Amino acid sequence: MNNSALKDIQQSLNIIRIEIEKVAAETKMAALELIMSTSQSVVAIARKLTKPKIRTKTKIIKQQVAQPTHEKEPQYKPLTLKPIKPIPPLKNKQSEY
Repeated sequence: MNNSALKDIQQSLNIIRIEIEKVAAETKMAALELIMSTSQSVVAIARKLTKPKIRTKTKIIKQQVAQPTHEKEPQYKPLTLKPIKPIPPLKNKQSEY
């Protein structure tokens, strides 16, 4: 903002101050409310102007899901846990003759 703009604003505020001194208390309060609302809007505009613009780029990264590791199974698994019946011995064929 240049100096001439600040001087213009200062002159306007001085004029408002002189005019407020001449009026009743209710009018002074109304004038102050107007000045405050104007100040708030100026502050809001200034904040928007000074707020840094943030540019974001969204990059989608696909992560590979880690596969659960399985321990190697033993090669020779017992198929059943039941006891095995013994095979009866062969008969001696020589004794039959």
